[in-house]
Amino acid sequence: MKPKDILFEPQNDTGTHDSSIVAQNRSLLLQNRYSDATSLLNDNSFKKGFRASLFNLIQNKIRALEIYLLNEFAASPDELYSMTEPTEEQMADRKFWLQIYD
Repeated sequence: MKPKDILFEPQNDTGTHDSSIVAQNRSLLLQNRYSDATSLLNDNSFKKGFRASLFNLIQNKIRALEIYLLNEFAASPDELYSMTEPTEEQMADRKFWLQIYD
């Protein structure tokens, strides 16, 4: 993992020119039409605001940071922390794979 894997840049500044899209999106969300609300934002190339994808991105960054910190500061030289099964190259000098569970 590299530091660039942890960084992200949320775009949540909405302006008055975005108000109609935001209002339509909110209306769709209140009607529980989540896929239509996402399609509306995607069709209008609306990149601002918070969506489930942003929260999923944040969650994945936290997991990647957790594994990085465990491998960097907690693991002994023969241990490797990972969410998925490591490759032979990743396990080169290690004997133990410690899988993280959600």
